[in-house]
Amino acid sequence: MAAMSPSRHARPAIAVVLLLLAACGSPPTWQKSGASDTTVQNDSDDCRVKARLASLPEGYIGSPTGSTTSKVLSREEQRAMYESDEFQKCMTAKGYTAARR
Repeated sequence: MAAMSPSRHARPAIAVVLLLLAACGSPPTWQKSGASDTTVQNDSDDCRVKARLASLPEGYIGSPTGSTTSKVLSREEQRAMYESDEFQKCMTAKGYTAARR
């Protein structure tokens, strides 16, 4: 059976995932004194939804990383970076700190 290659429409999504993985390394663990695992999960879910619903500002470029400085970001890549930034701001506003693994 021949290996299937990603469709044209799946390629941008794959690129965004790879970009995020390269930019972030391993994702941080969010910590807040006195917060249970359930509270952390609920706050994380809330921030993820808020980040997805946030409007991408016109002309948003995002924070350049080593993997993104040499090319212009697609709108999907800009959106993914913006959602990541918004998620981090939301968690920080809720009193969490990010600890790298």
